Amino acid sequence: MNTQFRITVIITGFLVISLIGGVTAVSLAPGWQEHPADDATFSGAIISTDGSVVFAGGNQLLVRSWNGDTRWGGLSGTVATMSSDGNYIVSALNDNVRKYNRTGDVIWNRITGSPFRAVAVSSDGSLVIAADDRGYVRSWTIDGKSLGVDNETDQVIAIDISPSQSQVVVSTQDSLKVFSPEMNLVWEKKSLGNRDSFIAFSSDSSTLILAGENQVSSYTAKGLLNWEEEITHNFIIDMACSDDCSTIVLGSQDGNVWVLNKEGQVQWKYPVGTWVTSVGVSRDGSVIVAGSLDGTVYILDKNGNLQAQTKTDSAIQQRSIAVNSDGTRIVVIAERTMYGYNLDYDPSGIPKTTYTEIPVQTTSPLPESLPRYLSEQPRQ
Repeated sequence: MNTQFRITVIITGFLVISLIGGVTAVSLAPGWQEHPADDATFSGAIISTDGSVVFAGGNQLLVRSWNGDTRWGGLSGTVATMSSDGNYIVSALNDNVRKYNRTGDVIWNRITGSPFRAVAVSSDGSLVIAADDRGYVRSWTIDGKSLGVDNETDQVIAIDISPSQSQVVVSTQDSLKVFSPEMNLVWEKKSLGNRDSFIAFSSDSSTLILAGENQVSSYTAKGLLNWEEEITHNFIIDMACSDDCSTIVLGSQDGNVWVLNKEGQVQWKYPVGTWVTSVGVSRDGSVIVAGSLDGTVYILDKNGNLQAQTKTDSAIQQRSIAVNSDGTRIVVIAERTMYGYNLDYDPSGIPKTTYTEIPVQTTSPLPESLPRYLSEQPRQ
């Protein structure tokens, strides 16, 4: 059975927000907006490193190219993710794990018999990891061949794959475990509560950064502790790291954006006055983006100086800011809207002010072939 889903796309007029920092003008220009159909919501933003493809999870998964010529989705994407090259999407619905290409064609799906809690995909889509409610953590190759299964974990909080694809990190309520892709245990440590809710690797896979509750820690690839710090008196809501983990960005319930260096030393904090629910950072750490509970988006430079800010229509969701590699494209998800922003720099120091044409509203049907219900897919 094919089901056709519809996404309403609303493009509104805007005024570019420009601030001058030194001799460079920074312009934050809304490029597009997406609204889910009916009463669905988006959450969990990902943008490919080159900025060409955007992913949103939530009640209604959505994948679109930046210019909007490719757009598909419709099924629940609450437990879903996208490879950083933008070529593959992995989503779990109940006990089904599906892998799509960037245009929404199903590559494979696997039905295992137990609902999934978390999924992860490597940067090039060659390795897929999923954890279910029974404590099983499973891995598959690029073509869906099973690599291994481990069933000795507790309830999983988060999973991630190192850029080298040699390590799979599994955070649970009681421990942090690191496996090989074949699900052989490499090392583990005991932890309590949600101290490892957020996971990030350096691009060379030599450093693992963990954050949760009010604590941040750093480990080597072999499991040796580099440092561990309690940063705030409140909970950390989100974390993002630059390519080499020399810039670690935290959003906290204390109303601050915190930035640490690779040694765990606080470099600066920026107060916003309410919960910082989501953060993002460019590959080199020069562009830092934070979103707050009151719907404000802040663009900061590497030294904590405000470069630009704007307001969304509602609270910004947790883990719902994404920044492409060079910091020129930014995705922000509020409760009912996903925003695409363009960040421009003018070395002349002259701020740009641009106004779009009158508001235009369009409704675009998704292709009838996308996506199919999982019951049509073979069991493995």
